[in-house]
Amino acid sequence: MNKLIIQFFKKFQGRKISSQDLKLAVKKAMNLGASAEDLLLIVNLVKDTKNKKYKLDKKYLVILSAAIIYVIAPIDAVSDFIPGVGWIDDATLIGYVARGYAEVLRDYKEFCKNKKELA
Repeated sequence: MNKLIIQFFKKFQGRKISSQDLKLAVKKAMNLGASAEDLLLIVNLVKDTKNKKYKLDKKYLVILSAAIIYVIAPIDAVSDFIPGVGWIDDATLIGYVARGYAEVLRDYKEFCKNKKELA
């Protein structure tokens, strides 16, 4: 499974992520059930990093951006044109990334919590 995930990341990591991509990812998150919250967290983390509101190691930024690109790409392991079934691979990938980078996401959640407390 790890080799397959790495192949997908390599395929999508070269693409730059745009604001439009991030908006599309938020829209698609609604189809991911339990993984929706993780995807939204990843999208916000990438947004804040791109806007220089949060500092994230470039390695993590590339991996998290590649995960977003994978989810929004119309052609991936299982086409999203197949309702329900097409989102299983996206949800699986986001779950895998959320578990694999739990510490990075936990740090970002703490940052967000502290930012709200200061406001």
